[in-house]
Amino acid sequence: MWFKQIQIFQLAEPIPYTPEVLADKMESLAFTPCLPSFPTSIGWASPFEEEGAPLVYAANGYIMLCMQIEDKILPATVVRQALTDKVKRIEVLEGKKVRSKDKLSMKDEIVMNLLPRAFSKMTRIYAYIDTKNNRLILGTSNQAKAEQFISLFKKSIADGIHAFEVKKPSPILTYWLKEKKYPTVFSIEKAGVLQDPSEQTRVIRCQQQDLFASSIQSLIKDGCEVKQLALCWHDRVKFVLADDFSARNIKFEEEVITAANDIESESKEQQFAADFFIMTETFSGLIDDLLAYFGKSTQNEEKTLEEEVA
Repeated sequence: MWFKQIQIFQLAEPIPYTPEVLADKMESLAFTPCLPSFPTSIGWASPFEEEGAPLVYAANGYIMLCMQIEDKILPATVVRQALTDKVKRIEVLEGKKVRSKDKLSMKDEIVMNLLPRAFSKMTRIYAYIDTKNNRLILGTSNQAKAEQFISLFKKSIADGIHAFEVKKPSPILTYWLKEKKYPTVFSIEKAGVLQDPSEQTRVIRCQQQDLFASSIQSLIKDGCEVKQLALCWHDRVKFVLADDFSARNIKFEEEVITAANDIESESKEQQFAADFFIMTETFSGLIDDLLAYFGKSTQNEEKTLEEEVA
């Protein structure tokens, strides 16, 4: 349940429902298994992954949600081979060339016939609503999955949701690395991605590399920009901040995990509650600091400049 990546969205208004009412509203779009002839099914599922469990979990001003996706796995090579075999049979038996238009129709028919026998892949996307700050924290950096989640969210919960307006991270991260001036709440780790804006295919990926070394600094002086940078927040959370303002490869330090484990738990539900409490409170502080330096507002800009010249 510990999120490995996050995207942050702003809610235009507070959610006007109690967790119980919210669960009732989501029930109409609850997940149902994919029909035999359908390629996919999407809906709300319980965060607990247990039969009959509620669709939401709420504690301490945070509401956990989960979207479940079932995709039928139908390899393109299988479809192509079935189509090739069918076209050959027709051309041999009837002695005529199959037109492209007819091939498309045959392909659709083959897909419909194969779908009921296809394997299914289940994917669960978790998120939670921060009711204290009117935020939605989505536990994925995959844009396609994020769009699916937001679409489902708008249909059953609220329309007023959008990505935070932030300053482009790349110039700020590049400044931090080039000038060795960055907020004290963060430390720069030994990983990052650089890109030459004048030559998009020139990408340098660094792992276990001192980013302040002369070899890396010379690339920045040559014009390369930081597209991703590994950071550590208050020695509690390590993550990679990307140019789209998503946080990836999140790793909670031992003291955070220990804090969750120290809460007495006698069941899976109690351990889930402990993990959720520590994770959401930790993320709350991290997100506040990220928005303080990257969020678009006069106050934020002044704070950022003060930190940069400090």
